[in-house]
Parts: sequence; structure tokens; C-alpha cells
Amino acid sequence: MDLYFDNAATTRLSEAALKAYIDTEREFFANPSSIHREGMKAHKELERLRGSMASLLSVPSSSLFFTSGATESIAAVFSSLLMQDPGKVIISAIEHEAVSSWLRVLEAHGWKTARLKAKGGFVRREDLEAELTPDTKLVAIMAVNNVTGAIEDIKGLEEAVREYEARGRRRIFFFSDSVQALGKIPYDIAGLGIDGASFSAHKINGPRGIGMLYLRRPEAFSALSSAGGQERGKRGGTENLPAIAGFDAALGEWLSRAEDNRKRIQTLSLKIRHTLEQLGFQLFSPEDHASPYIISFASPLPSEVYTRMLSDKGIAVSSGSACSNNSKGEGERILLAMGFRSEAARRAVRISLSNGSDEEGVDALLKAIKEIGNG
Repeated sequence: MDLYFDNAATTRLSEAALKAYIDTEREFFANPSSIHREGMKAHKELERLRGSMASLLSVPSSSLFFTSGATESIAAVFSSLLMQDPGKVIISAIEHEAVSSWLRVLEAHGWKTARLKAKGGFVRREDLEAELTPDTKLVAIMAVNNVTGAIEDIKGLEEAVREYEARGRRRIFFFSDSVQALGKIPYDIAGLGIDGASFSAHKINGPRGIGMLYLRRPEAFSALSSAGGQERGKRGGTENLPAIAGFDAALGEWLSRAEDNRKRIQTLSLKIRHTLEQLGFQLFSPEDHASPYIISFASPLPSEVYTRMLSDKGIAVSSGSACSNNSKGEGERILLAMGFRSEAARRAVRISLSNGSDEEGVDALLKAIKEIGNG
């Protein structure tokens, strides 16, 4: 029996998303930028899908822009800073590498940067306030951490920025990587007041290679390059209409049953947590203010060894972050920034659930963990 518990890395494509993808590929095959009849038909469908997703998220359709994924959405925001005079950028020390890697680029172009501590996984408002300066132009703090599931107080942090902004007369762009938040925690984008957010379809049973950038004030945002002018000049390149349709279908599925699924996943998550605690394993994921979809713990063996042992039993988990597995030390860096010791961080294993997870699968996972024991 193969059991999949690496859903924070990617999820299975749902049947509804696959059907929407195939149907759209067949029916709307033309380039949405073409001015002939088929092209205009595809363009109309593109805007219908944008409107559908905007309605699901309770935001204006003019605020949504389709990209190839969250990494590109993040790159669009950070690369746009290169068109401005250098200032200061503040991020949390636990950001995904798609965000943190931009600091090196900006520093090479004369920007000042700061990384906020996140003891226990949470950025504190007072730490952010201490770093705000008159030349601050961007603050980036993720909504849900991809390694531990810690949920940041985005609303409180955003309010701190706005209060400082009001005194300094300089607008500060507040950005939040929201990949692990969409559909998995209560998340009111418009109500948070943030300026930008990134999303990926493949985290919620949608297709890979399609993402979304939310811009609260699109008119105030200038992309580094508009390329062919698609997506109203914010992201060039022919829109991946079938994948957008799959994203819309997946999002609709997740949000239609979000509360029921969260309760069910919370029950499974608590069962995993309690068993790990009974076995004496150290948990990295906070008990409170954390997504139930992610549980990280220190295994008794090096994480790569432990994940292979589970894989041999037909169970897929991750050693830290799947993205960081291609960049040695990234998951460990995040845990160290949260205050965990290096020896424990090197043994990090992440179990991540999805709406398809069930009690039978969780029981099989826990049975395998018990069989492996404490090494």
C-alpha cells in the first residue's frame, strides 16, 4: 500500500481539476491574445475564470494575475524593486527560499535588508517595528510556514506597517507568500489589507505550473518586464488557459468544503501529534496557531535515512521542505531561525496532509513509525 504524506510539496490532481483542464484544452485551444474569433473566445473564457476565482476569494477580478506558480509571483514582486532607487527590504528569517534568495540580488544592487527573528516559528510585532525605517519599501512575511505550519499574525504585522507608514508618508508594500494558507486556514485576503500575495494551484489538488499573484493596487505596481503585455502588462507570456481552468476547479472544491475538511484534518493531525509525543519525539510544529495540514518532528535518525526507511514501507514523507531538499541546509536554516538546535534540525521530518488523507492511512503511517522506533 502506497501512502502519500508529502502534500505540502505537491498534491494529487483532482478529477474535477483534470476534467476542467482537458475540457478547456479541447474547447479553448486558441491564444487568448489573438484577435480572431477563436482567440477572442479563449480570451472571454480567461476573464470568466479570473472572475470565478476572484468571486471565490472575495476580491476584485482586476487584482488577480496568473503566473507559472508562486515562485514566479514572488519574483515579479521582488524583481520590480530593481526599477526603484535602493531602499530597505524586511523579511522574516523563516521565508521560503523563493523569497529569501532575493536578498542577495537586492544587496548586490545597493539595497539594505533585514531578517526578522521568529522564535518558536512566529514573527513578533515589536521586532518588525524595530526594523522599520524611513527608507523601508517592502516587508515580506509568509502566512503559513511550509516547514512547521506556523501561522503568522499577518493582520497584526500589517497593522504595524500601516501605523508606521502613516507617520512616515512613504508607502510600504506588504507582501505575503500564501501558498500554504489558501484553502487550509481561514484566510481573508482583502480583510488582511496586504498589498500582494502568491499562490500555487498544485498545493490544493490543482495542476502544476500555474499560480497566481494578488495585487491590491495593480495600478501602483510595475513589473520589471511586461514582455508581450499579457495579464495587463504585469506578466508576459501566453496564458496557460487549461491550467487556469484546473486551478479554478480545484479552488472551488477546496473552498466549498473548507470548514468540514479543516475539522477532519485537525482530528487526524492531533492523532499524529499525540502519537509522536507518546513515542518521545520532539515536535517542531507549534501546538497552537498552526496549520493542521503540516506536522514536523525530529526523527531518531538523520532525516534522509528516516524518510527512506518510511519510503521502503510504501510511505512518502519529506525531510524538511521538498524544495530545500534540492538546496542543502534550507530546512535546517528555517528551524534554526525558529530557535531549534542544529542537531535536532538535521533530523527534521515533515508529514503533510491533504483533503484526501484519511484515518486508515494515518493509522498505517503511525504503525510504520512505531515499527521503526527510536532508531
